[in-house]
Amino acid sequence: MKRMTQLAVVSAVFALLACSEHHDHGDEAGHVHDSPSAVEQAATPSQVQDGITVQNAWVRPTVGEQDATGAYLTITSQEPIALVGVATPAAEIAEVHEMKMDGDIMRMRMAERIEMKAGEPLELKPGGYHVMLMALTSPIEAGQEIELSLQFEKADGSKVEMPVKAVAGQNAAGDHHSHGGGGDHKH
Repeated sequence: MKRMTQLAVVSAVFALLACSEHHDHGDEAGHVHDSPSAVEQAATPSQVQDGITVQNAWVRPTVGEQDATGAYLTITSQEPIALVGVATPAAEIAEVHEMKMDGDIMRMRMAERIEMKAGEPLELKPGGYHVMLMALTSPIEAGQEIELSLQFEKADGSKVEMPVKAVAGQNAAGDHHSHGGGGDHKH
């Protein structure tokens, strides 16, 4: 069991490095971020429940034996609310994480609660808040629909669980980039 936990942590670290659009490949890499066209940006339509709207829900497809990946979306609520959790049948572990710079080092930590103001979008995106899916039950392929369950708490303490469908795909939220030299590298 300890070995599986170690593998999950290592996979999560690699997935996070792949998830961040703010990373350093060195001067020799010829690193360029492209801006994909609207046609390339495949994401789910808006999903609404209990005054909460979720837009642009997508999951990064996995590569090879990778057993962790990220999910990204934008949430807006008509009233103050807190995002307190996430679950999915696609992974044994699903958590909301935050990535932020600590000096020159990008650090990731679990966010147990994210307070949201009424009408202000919360964007879960590469390099910031995002959903981390670890110990995946199977590889995630481009075009596959992934079910997520977002868990919220209202100001009065009542709970709201919102099912969300996210589509796995490259460039789903415009985070495509390529490296010059030895061919294209996408994540």
